[in-house]
Amino acid sequence: MNTNPKIKVKPTQLTKQLEIVNYFLISVFWIVTCLAYKHLPTKIPTHYNGLGEVDAYGHKITIFLLPIIATILFIVLTILAKKPHTFNYSETITSENVEAQYKNAMRFMQTLNLFVLLIFIFIDYKTIQIALEKNKSLGVWFLPISGIIAVIIISYSVIQSQKKQK
Repeated sequence: MNTNPKIKVKPTQLTKQLEIVNYFLISVFWIVTCLAYKHLPTKIPTHYNGLGEVDAYGHKITIFLLPIIATILFIVLTILAKKPHTFNYSETITSENVEAQYKNAMRFMQTLNLFVLLIFIFIDYKTIQIALEKNKSLGVWFLPISGIIAVIIISYSVIQSQKKQK
């Protein structure tokens, strides 16, 4: 069972700014998708293989699955970011480090939220471009670059957590 203390932590300025950017991006994501919908052909790409090539097509209404899934993830990550006491930490949470650890965790969740939104927006954009025959794939570098960025975000957060332990 989680025994982390439940304290009120004021988010840092960076965490607040990340949250504002995330709200802006989810709004723009929906607007762009809705505006693009009427211009899409009946069939659009719905799935990509590991090389970023289209390997399945579906009805154009499926373009809304991306912002729906992104919105669900956005809501979950935004709520979780405000409840850092529920997380598991690699370091022991003490009265001396609790605030710093929670602030780091909140920043991590908002950064993760931003990263997830950017991935979904990129896939949506490329799907629209491919459907309109202005592009052919997500690109062979999409998956490796996404993985590298995810590892960097996680590693940075873990390093910051270890620094705040001392």
